Amino acid sequence: MNTTKNFSSQRLVNKHKQIVKAYKEPTKLSLLCKLMFLLSIVFFSTTNMEAQNERKHAINVCAIAIPTMNLYVLNYEYLYHQRHGLAVRAEYAADLSGEGANGTGMAGVLNYRWHFSPKLDNFFIGVYGRYRYVSGSGIAEGINYDFSIPEVNLGVNGGYRWVSKIGINVVLAAGYGYSWGSENITPLNEQVISNFNAFKKAESYIEAPYYGEVSIGYAF
Repeated sequence: MNTTKNFSSQRLVNKHKQIVKAYKEPTKLSLLCKLMFLLSIVFFSTTNMEAQNERKHAINVCAIAIPTMNLYVLNYEYLYHQRHGLAVRAEYAADLSGEGANGTGMAGVLNYRWHFSPKLDNFFIGVYGRYRYVSGSGIAEGINYDFSIPEVNLGVNGGYRWVSKIGINVVLAAGYGYSWGSENITPLNEQVISNFNAFKKAESYIEAPYYGEVSIGYAF
């Protein structure tokens, strides 16, 4: 009788353990599913946030050109469709002088850049168009004269933009193109032409078919 009773009790204990185990396993599985779901939400939220926070705009100044060339340059680029950059540039040469002549220069540049990877922070190549206008006056052997030089330049360029985690960015770029321009000088004589040509030779900014950029700024 005792043996039968003990056997029945043992069966009840074993069955209770099975019930408890069956209850715990779905609970563990449920917790695992919930954890995976939460991790998925965090991952996709972070990825989406990074995609939304990808920097597409950049404003830069060519700081080194101010003390070395007395040239003020402002650059802006917008990255669209991940690899296509549209850049605009404004230039102002405050004081062009030499050989008895003085002048100022202004230029606007439109630049298309194709980026090697879908972000601002990488290598790029592109084409650019520039319109530049230089005007001023001079004196040659007692003769006062005025001049203006409108110029169009088309060319190719390439470079690299580095962007830090906080948005500070640096651009190094170079290019070369072909120029079309004209010279308007009043009055016109041999002395004036000789003096004006010497002035152009002394000023590298005039009739320069190259493109250069060493700039620093902020990307956002």
